[in-house]
Amino acid sequence: MQARGFIVGKTAVAPSACASIRTNALAQARAQAVEERRRRPIAVLARALGLTARLEAREAAAESSKPHEQRGITGPHGRLLIPVSPDTPFVASALRAAFQGLGGEAAARQAGLTPAAWLVELAVLVALPGAAEQPPHLDVLPRDALSMATLFLPLQETTAANGATVLYPAPPSEVAARCDWDAMQRGAGGGRTFSADGTDTADDTVGAAEARMQAEFAEDAAASAGLSMPVSSPWTRFSKPALGLGTPLSMALKAGDALWMDYRCFHHGGANRSDELRAVLYATFSEDREEGEGAETMDAEAGHGDHTSFSMAPREQCHCLSEYLGARL
Repeated sequence: MQARGFIVGKTAVAPSACASIRTNALAQARAQAVEERRRRPIAVLARALGLTARLEAREAAAESSKPHEQRGITGPHGRLLIPVSPDTPFVASALRAAFQGLGGEAAARQAGLTPAAWLVELAVLVALPGAAEQPPHLDVLPRDALSMATLFLPLQETTAANGATVLYPAPPSEVAARCDWDAMQRGAGGGRTFSADGTDTADDTVGAAEARMQAEFAEDAAASAGLSMPVSSPWTRFSKPALGLGTPLSMALKAGDALWMDYRCFHHGGANRSDELRAVLYATFSEDREEGEGAETMDAEAGHGDHTSFSMAPREQCHCLSEYLGARL
């Protein structure tokens, strides 16, 4: 892992457990989508006018053309993040089995983590058919002072066709030391910052125009290939040579294989050109926890990390890696 940024454990988790996690996550997403549809202004108006049955019939007709598994599953840019709890059936036991297959505590040490590291992300990420390729990126700016790693558990076979995760192998410490990453993101000497969609917040700068142009190129390429619009990212401003990226490696994995990746490893989700959903359970562990709501309940010695969790509020970050360094499923 210290040489390439990741390790793989083959068939660490029973495929049947993966299938159960996948089914439960998709059911959770459908239930959430039903509730969200009920709260839409058009749905509220339909109830007031007694037209709910007509609206529901129209929407059901639109969904009927989809394969059964994909009905009710939508997401921005063709991807859907489904937060899950460690208490969800099969999840905790699957994490324990995955770490056992990876080498247990030795695997954690390779990522610079101790058994006391905190679980800060836990979700199922779904790529819908037609989802565009993501740009190569890191989830957090790399620095040697922060130890963080993510466990990926494919819930079905992942292939180049359905958008398998692509990694750019490199020594993580070398990635962290290669450039002044903060300067690259904010603009060396310019103090630029970026909005959530990856565009420069200063509209009159060259960087803003460049970011918009790169985003438009990516959108045009996706549209011509019949794919969803790709998510914008500040990383699109930099070419692969500028980032020092080497040869990409598409991680074609079986259901139950475990991928353990240092957070300093550049990666991206591939385009899903198949007609099936691709679902991956991922769990991120960090020696630091997010600062925010509930932070006052953390241990006095716990650091406040610079990773903002998309799936777990700070008060929910109460599970340690030690809980999952256990027996095989």
